[in-house]
Amino acid sequence: MAISPKDHLQAESAEGPTIHADPVKPVGVGDSDVQVMAYPAKLMAPDLAKSTVGLLICGVIALIPDMLEIIQWTAAGLALLFIFYFARTLIRLQSKLFVSEYGIRLSSLRGGTAFAWPELSKFRLRYFSTKRDGNKGWFELTLHAGETKIVAESTLDGFDDLLEISRDWAKDNQILVDDVTRTNLMRLDEAETLVQAAAAERSNGGAKRT
Repeated sequence: MAISPKDHLQAESAEGPTIHADPVKPVGVGDSDVQVMAYPAKLMAPDLAKSTVGLLICGVIALIPDMLEIIQWTAAGLALLFIFYFARTLIRLQSKLFVSEYGIRLSSLRGGTAFAWPELSKFRLRYFSTKRDGNKGWFELTLHAGETKIVAESTLDGFDDLLEISRDWAKDNQILVDDVTRTNLMRLDEAETLVQAAAAERSNGGAKRT
């Protein structure tokens, strides 16, 4: 469900500013107007399994009595990294984002945070590559509203919608983005253009065959 902020709070503006306990669901907004986004379990499960296996292997090596001390310390350090990776993945698996044209709210094991879109003060998009050629990786979107921060990765179900509405609000709020963010947005725009062109070509080809 794509969401657009173009007509945000026009009715409320006429009545003067109002303060709501929940910026995502102000008075009069129903559940159908809120998009719930989460990280798919089928994508998180392999990461949880890998971190568990890595932790067990490194833990066993670190506890072997006759093992060289440097190997034990190295294994112990890697075990700590696997613990951190497991906890991070578990938090993402349990996290949920609630997004409407009014605001965004994050609920996770570490607690919750929320802000209204007019409060958005910083918009940043980063790309992390898993290969040297950069053809495989993920995007990380960071949104700030003062001291409040919400981070989402492109594996999130609904990430495209979140990027679209937050990008539009960044423009509405006249937020200056850095060069890296601008480059990544251009990369996404080019990729979307290529996908649309390929879809149009397939559609035209099918029409000719019929």
